[in-house]
Amino acid sequence: MTALLSRYAESMFWFGRYTERAACLARIMEVQASLSRGSRVESSNWSWIVRLYDDSERFAQSYALADSRSVIRFYASDRENPGSIISTIHAARENARALRAMISTDLWLQVNSFYNRFRNLPEQAHSESRIAQTAEMVKKEAYAQLGVANATLYRDAAWHFYTFGVLIERADQMSRLLDVRFMQLAGNGAADDGDPLGDFGFWSVLLRSAASQQAFLRIVRGHREPATVARFLIFNRGLPRSISYCVAELEHGINELRSHFEARSTSAAHQQIDVLQQSLAQAEQDPRLVERLHEFNDTVQKQLIELSSEFAYTFFDVQRPEPEDIVPVSRDGEGGDQRPSQHSKEAKSGDQISPQSQSQSQSQGSA
Repeated sequence: MTALLSRYAESMFWFGRYTERAACLARIMEVQASLSRGSRVESSNWSWIVRLYDDSERFAQSYALADSRSVIRFYASDRENPGSIISTIHAARENARALRAMISTDLWLQVNSFYNRFRNLPEQAHSESRIAQTAEMVKKEAYAQLGVANATLYRDAAWHFYTFGVLIERADQMSRLLDVRFMQLAGNGAADDGDPLGDFGFWSVLLRSAASQQAFLRIVRGHREPATVARFLIFNRGLPRSISYCVAELEHGINELRSHFEARSTSAAHQQIDVLQQSLAQAEQDPRLVERLHEFNDTVQKQLIELSSEFAYTFFDVQRPEPEDIVPVSRDGEGGDQRPSQHSKEAKSGDQISPQSQSQSQSQGSA
């Protein structure tokens, strides 16, 4: 177990996270393309994506205006942005390279095919008129990569770290996807006519973008009011993309790691998962959850950052910061929890811990 952790656990974790992130970022862009199609709102409404990922400062370093062209380039093909699709699938490929001795040839071929196919897209594929098709391609390739991994990775301790990465990223991105409407309203500076949260079209697009429309229609029989959709995407444990499902699977994986693979020091990570479970339980009982959905999503994202950091400290040889290195971090002006400034920024913006710059640089098994 120790030898595995020193060489492969972190790469497995980030390989899973980056693969899932590519699909989720493409999904967010597909949402915006669907919402803006035929809209009378100016193309500058793409700017909410920059705020959603807390990338305003980095974006402003390269782009003067957050219009559709700039935002699409920033999140699709800009190699200077570590949170772009091209950077994300490249990072997944580099982690897979470090894992070459552990992954199947089929998986390695899929990783390379995905990266090369996206890298060789023409510039016009990233235009506003074609970004929906490009995003659809990215989703399918990422799904294929996740599928090949699921079909071929050996079920040892490394497998659990891969799934931890997928699940943490999926829960984080689902909370961001649920935040779409609130970020758009804030960006427009005014609510829509009538009930701003009750837009039937928006929630329909959201379900499609979460790959959950068919499941929703089977279970809920088409009642697409905000509370029903939000609760389905957050709490339904039969839905593999729901936040509750992801947290429950994280708990199951930690228990498996401790009981079957003799992993030590899992209590701190388990405690962070318990905190997430408590937040979900409280939110499930809140009759005004939809009105407070932004605050709930913010809490979930912060707690997922803490969990991801705990994995790094416990399993990936990342040194826990001294108390003087921990600074208060707030999001959207809200005061709150304290965490290492490095990890809080990384987990939000996508500039994540690189295996080459952290624990794997300290171990001899690095690529």
